[in-house]
Amino acid sequence: MLYPILIEHYVWFGLLLLGVTWFTRQATPKIRTNLIYGYGMLVALGFVLALDWMAGVVFGLLVLELGKVLKRWLDNKEAQLKK
Repeated sequence: MLYPILIEHYVWFGLLLLGVTWFTRQATPKIRTNLIYGYGMLVALGFVLALDWMAGVVFGLLVLELGKVLKRWLDNKEAQLKK
C-alpha cells in the first residue's frame, strides 16, 4: 500500500527529506551540510538510475530524522516531569 505512493511521489519525499534535515540539524552545521550532500546524492542517483527501492530508503531516512526530533522532544518532557 505504501510502496506505490513512495514510487509515485519519490521526488517530493526526497525534497522533504532534505528540508527536514535542514531544520532538524541546525545545531550542527557541518554535519547538516554533509548529510544534505549525502541525501541529495542518494535521491539523485535513485531517480536517475530508476532504482525503485531507493524510495523506501529515502522514506526510512525521513522517518529516522523525524524520530530524532521526537526523541529529543520526549527527553525534554521527561526532564521537565522529573523537576
